Parts: sequence; structure tokens; C-alpha cells
Amino acid sequence: MAQEPVGESAPAGSNSLAEVRHMESALLVVFKSRVIDVTDRERAIIQDVLKADPKPTGRYRWVYSQMAQKLNKYIRKYKSLYAAKTLSDADYVIYFNVVEFRRILYSYYPYGELFVIVKGSPETLKSPRVIWRTKKMSVAEDAIGDLIKDLKILRGES
Repeated sequence: MAQEPVGESAPAGSNSLAEVRHMESALLVVFKSRVIDVTDRERAIIQDVLKADPKPTGRYRWVYSQMAQKLNKYIRKYKSLYAAKTLSDADYVIYFNVVEFRRILYSYYPYGELFVIVKGSPETLKSPRVIWRTKKMSVAEDAIGDLIKDLKILRGES
């Protein structure tokens, strides 16, 4: 019987978009995280994202526009999601952490990790948490494509 590779297993319920099945507003955030604390990396990333300005600057604006185009295409087709303008309007945050820009055949490609972060709720005593992330570092367009594919499966959209 084949065994699962070490480091590939995840606790039950992790990396699941089930919590956002009925949530309709998402905020897209793109920047390079300055996380140094590797002991609780997700908590540090959540704190960075919650304090970040949702408007991208510099070359992150280009990455943001690439990802937003794919999300907007999904939004127009299925109408099960809309873009939030501020963090307070959003049910959850889609965050792309730009790790590096790679140059391949005279073009630059942003590589990084994509996270889906559900905002906390003081009423239910739930803190903000990462509920989904890309399986590996990838190009921004591929990462958002993977998220959209998982959202379609979750919501029964084809």
C-alpha cells in the first residue's frame, strides 16, 4: 500500500474552502510579506494582511491587475462573488504573497503563494485564519486559476 509522503499530510479540515461557500465578497491583496517569524507563520501573515493597504503600489499593481482580470472573468460569468473595496466590506481576503519575480524568455513572472483568509468574528469568538493556500509556490495567474477551480467545484459551478 502506498504511503503519503512526509510533509504532505494536513490536519482534517485544513485547506478547505467550505467556510466561504456562501460568502460573497472578497478583497484581493497583493504585496511582499515581511514575515520573519517561522514558528507561527500564518499568524504573522494574517497580521500583515489585516494591516496592509489593499491598493497595490509599484510593480505589485501589475501582479494585482493580472489576478483581478481572472477573478473578474469568474465574477461576470457566475455572479456568486463580488469584489470588496475595503477590508471592512469583505467576507474574506484573497492574498498573494509575492516571493520573487523570475525572468523566463525575456519576460518576468511573479512567483509566490496564494492564501484565502477568513476574517474573524468577535461574536462567535473566532479569530482570523487561513483556510486555503496553494499547494506550492507558483506563478500568480496559475495560483488564482487554482483558487477559481476550487471555488467552482465547491459551489457546483461548471
